[in-house]
Amino acid sequence: MTTLPKLTRRALTAGISALLLSVSINALAQPEAFPTRPIRMIVPTAAGGNIDILARILAEHMSKAWGQQVVVDSKPGANSMLATTAVARSPADGYTVLMTLSGFVQNLVLQPNPPYKVNDLVPVSQVAWFPVALAANAKLPATDVASVVKLAKAQPDKLSFGSYGVGSGGHIIGEGLNNLAGIRIKHVGYKGESPAFTDLVGGNIELAYGSVGFYAHQLSGGKVRLIAVASPNRLKTFPNVPTFAEAGYPEINIPGWGGVFLPAKTPPAIVEKYTQEIRRIVALPEVQKKILEMGFEPTGTTSAQFSDLISSDIKRWGKIVRDNNIKLE
Repeated sequence: MTTLPKLTRRALTAGISALLLSVSINALAQPEAFPTRPIRMIVPTAAGGNIDILARILAEHMSKAWGQQVVVDSKPGANSMLATTAVARSPADGYTVLMTLSGFVQNLVLQPNPPYKVNDLVPVSQVAWFPVALAANAKLPATDVASVVKLAKAQPDKLSFGSYGVGSGGHIIGEGLNNLAGIRIKHVGYKGESPAFTDLVGGNIELAYGSVGFYAHQLSGGKVRLIAVASPNRLKTFPNVPTFAEAGYPEINIPGWGGVFLPAKTPPAIVEKYTQEIRRIVALPEVQKKILEMGFEPTGTTSAQFSDLISSDIKRWGKIVRDNNIKLE
């Protein structure tokens, strides 16, 4: 048996020790497998609303895929700002996630000092477009945007349009049309789409802006008609209704959206895991069908694509708000 020289044995022992230390350090440096415990998905609206329903669809599929429960937690209030700030201030570990709507951007351009900044959260994926529809009382002698403008010019300050809230997407688009077309249609802000619809049908207002999903369920009565939609393209469910861009007003052809965010500084690997999973879920045929039935248009984007959309929206919504001096009451 050959005996190793002392120096060689000493070097070998030192080498083994260094190797073991390196393995130990590398093991400690490896991120914890995600997720290992339940996840809370916060939404900014009351349970039962469209964004809540959409969040629950995502949560159900994520729970199955990841083997951990994803609990949807409604935190309504302050035009979605309560939910947004709650997530922005949460630990950046992936266990608190925000499913919200485009009010995220509108708050930033309407509020002089919003309680959150755009870089307080990281965009994960846009889940769907939320097209905004311009609806008219069926008795109004106008069937398209051009005839609405013509009627408004003939009767300045006589027509009114309702929206689902002061500072809402519908309010901003309506004021944008006023500015671009050189007309004066009075805004009436409501707390939600239902009361605006009641007044529209009752003739108290002639026009109203609201989600396509909401108005799709009201058209069968024949008391209202869709005039135009703010959407990237014509909707599959309403192929005969033009977009505002097609009607000659691309500046206000800004649809709402629903999307997912995580707190800033969430590890990139966790953000990417969310992005890939959400895109997988949104691409499922049964999920696409549900989203379309809600009056939305499924998307499922990358984090970078969603980030670009938010940057664009801040500029576009912000311009309309500034041009029309729109302020929250």
